[in-house]
Amino acid sequence: MKVLMLLSNPYLPDARVYREAQSLINRGHEVSIIAWDRREDFPEKETMEGVRVIRTGPKFRGKRHFISDIRKFWNNAYDLSKKLDFEIIHAHDFDTLPLGVKIKKRTGAPLLFDAHETYSEMIRIDVPNFIAHMVQHLENRYLKWVDRMIVVNEHQRSFYSKRFPVDRIDVVMNAKPALKDEKKAKDLRKEMGIGDEIALIYIGALERERFVREMADMAGSLEGVRFIIGGYGAEEDYIRKRVGKKGLRYLGFVHPEEVVLYSAAADLIVSMYREVQTDRIATKFFDAVAAGRGMIVADNGELTAKLVKKYGGGVVCDYSKESFSKAIKSLKREDVERMGKAMRSLRSEYSWEAMEKRLLNAYESLH
Repeated sequence: MKVLMLLSNPYLPDARVYREAQSLINRGHEVSIIAWDRREDFPEKETMEGVRVIRTGPKFRGKRHFISDIRKFWNNAYDLSKKLDFEIIHAHDFDTLPLGVKIKKRTGAPLLFDAHETYSEMIRIDVPNFIAHMVQHLENRYLKWVDRMIVVNEHQRSFYSKRFPVDRIDVVMNAKPALKDEKKAKDLRKEMGIGDEIALIYIGALERERFVREMADMAGSLEGVRFIIGGYGAEEDYIRKRVGKKGLRYLGFVHPEEVVLYSAAADLIVSMYREVQTDRIATKFFDAVAAGRGMIVADNGELTAKLVKKYGGGVVCDYSKESFSKAIKSLKREDVERMGKAMRSLRSEYSWEAMEKRLLNAYESLH
């Protein structure tokens, strides 16, 4: 099977997309990705672990120009798709769905829509309600052209079942393969110079609403606490300027295959999001399960916080430096160990092996 994936980031790689692409490649399928290079500073073409990656612009000019910029990306990607041979179109997120529909209309290839989140809910924090409603209305229209859907959890499946046949919606959570080598994690911890301190780690998009500035600012102010940050994004320069500050380590970009290992080298995984998507389970939750480490989570109404409370897998606090600091100061080493054990106990329920089977079954239904 030859697959064309559509992606609105440069695929460095993107963790969910990487895992899905590798699962397909490991079963003998061919995967090409047309990706939006918003910086225009990555290779136009390269092969990454068997995945053919084709990047195109335009350079992103900021949120005010998002509509015009993404239309240019769609046009560029549509032209590129004419030069490729594929049997299935896999559109990642709503912002590539219109592009996927346009390509489907030209080729007749089946279209798989991978909703990483409920897009209208994700943008609601940044835009007026009428725009979020308009986006959902547009998505509903495009869903008529979709042959099969993938969503990230059962709550999202329930949401889309009112708009799309439920028997063609598969839940493929952002689960990850569990850590197999604890010694390797301990060696990495030692290599990073972490001793008896409580090490807090965040690896992901470095965006303003992800608490990364606050982590960098607090570094050195909490006795016996080390902050480790990895990833790339808008806040990258802010973090880099503070490299060398006591209690802070910046890892830069971390390959998706290494995220669980680095997470296991720490004690608690940070999942602090200001925005509220009630149907979302943060990717950090799956990092924590795979790594066998506890979490510190913002109590913002998301499923992540509810699950952490339910299983005793971490600390829940408000989205503020004060609440975060208070939560960390109250922790003892035995608390950290107990939380890690609780997250490890969830590995059978939230395993990538089970999710991979669902992904492959969805593809088989389209072939």
